[in-house]
Amino acid sequence: MAKSREEMLSALEQNIPKEEIVPAQKNEIIIGPSDTELVKDSEEDFAFARENVRKLITTSDEALTVMINLATDSEHPRAFEVLANLIKTAADVNKQLIDLSKERKKILRDGNPEKKGTSIAGNVTNNAIFVGTTSDLQKKLKEKSLQTVLDVEEVV
Repeated sequence: MAKSREEMLSALEQNIPKEEIVPAQKNEIIIGPSDTELVKDSEEDFAFARENVRKLITTSDEALTVMINLATDSEHPRAFEVLANLIKTAADVNKQLIDLSKERKKILRDGNPEKKGTSIAGNVTNNAIFVGTTSDLQKKLKEKSLQTVLDVEEVV
């Protein structure tokens, strides 16, 4: 039994969920995560990465012991080549642990204006969206009791 095109389209429409389109409210300010959330996330990531690198170092130490014994017992050139690659990889993982600590210190130092430079890395907001006019934005900023309100001038 062949269905007509209209019957098939109506059957399809019944199975497709309806999308709600919510228009952005005028003067709505959308802001990303707070500085404390970013610091918390970065600290958790650092702890996770550090623990994983430490586990890799422990595993590589055990593997080195086994590989040294295997290479000396077999006296096969390929075993010594694998041992050399394992030693290089273990050294690289140790360097990663040091680099991870240096990077964390750098991030913490950059976040403290007393120790470094002019800007605070945690105050950068990407992808902030404001729907409204410039005067509406300035009114919102004044309502929030911000100390600095920037004037937007037309570039000629």
